[in-house]
Amino acid sequence: MMAYEANLSLPRNQPSRAALWLSTTLLLLGGGCSRSSSLPQRLPEGAFMEMAGGSISTVHPGPLDAMNVYASNVAIRTNAKKVDGSEVCSGVLMNSSHVLTAGHCLCMRRSVSTDESRAALRKRLDEVLPSRGKTESEKRELDNLKARVVKNAATVLDATLCAAEGDVKFVEYLPPRPNIKSKATSTEYRGAAIRPHPGLLIVEDAAGTTWFREADLAIIRLAAPVEESFRTARLPDAEIQLGNRVVMVGYGFGANGSTTNDFGDRHYGESQVIGIERIPSGSVKFLTRKQPRGDGPPPRLYSGDSGGGCFSQTDDTVLVGIASAVWKDGESSIFTSVYPYKQWIKEELKKADAALTGDTTSVAP
Repeated sequence: MMAYEANLSLPRNQPSRAALWLSTTLLLLGGGCSRSSSLPQRLPEGAFMEMAGGSISTVHPGPLDAMNVYASNVAIRTNAKKVDGSEVCSGVLMNSSHVLTAGHCLCMRRSVSTDESRAALRKRLDEVLPSRGKTESEKRELDNLKARVVKNAATVLDATLCAAEGDVKFVEYLPPRPNIKSKATSTEYRGAAIRPHPGLLIVEDAAGTTWFREADLAIIRLAAPVEESFRTARLPDAEIQLGNRVVMVGYGFGANGSTTNDFGDRHYGESQVIGIERIPSGSVKFLTRKQPRGDGPPPRLYSGDSGGGCFSQTDDTVLVGIASAVWKDGESSIFTSVYPYKQWIKEELKKADAALTGDTTSVAP
């Protein structure tokens, strides 16, 4: 389980919200979510900071996808990630040969323990959060923020150290029968190549608190195409908006393992976009939470759901986000919006297709 997918109380060294204000805009929807009256209309950069520890890590409680509506969502196992206890994730088939998932599912943390590594991290942050065009006051706050991130950084996860391959499991449920638990068939496919987004960057402190997260995406190319039938996920034509209703899909364990006793059952849950965060590099994350019904909690992400798809409820073939983490309130889920990365996704798919066919003329410059 990824440490930043869980939630505990705030650590003493977490920066104040006021001190974290950037040119980044984070909007929160006032209605339609639990405890919404206590949420301000605007929050500073860092409001999506995720916490560490605990046994809970997005889609519980939620029904089993017994009708295979979201069969494009697959289970992923990456043995190279056993070192940090996070070898299982979810993903979305973009076509029969390529899976889009979260970058942190496939890439490894590196220690930030030397002056050189801290200088390299500061350089990356300067590129992602430039001071150009800011007022002197904004520049100071921005510099202070980046300095705090570097000071507290214990590990960094980026595109420089990633698994060479991974296993992908396609799950298909048999037609349901009354009063009988749905049974499933599954086929495993080998991921022959892994392509993380070059801008992937996740910074954590020694306690596992995430201080910075961007471009948490990666693509897996399968050694052989999936033979089973599924609805192909489509990329969105516009950016996600506040209030949009979505459907989250994943293979996670659920609260303390209560959704399923074993990783690999596909569940889904409805939710609503209550927050959108943008940073100058163009990266966009969005926050979802839904008012609980009855005595049960609202659906959210759990361990193993990372990399799973978030679909528009209006058109559930449109993939709007990829599961990234759980917010510190323990009830909200964080997704990387795919809209800003449409061009990268399309180019990676073209490159992969060209490599298979030998047709380099089809690769976009």
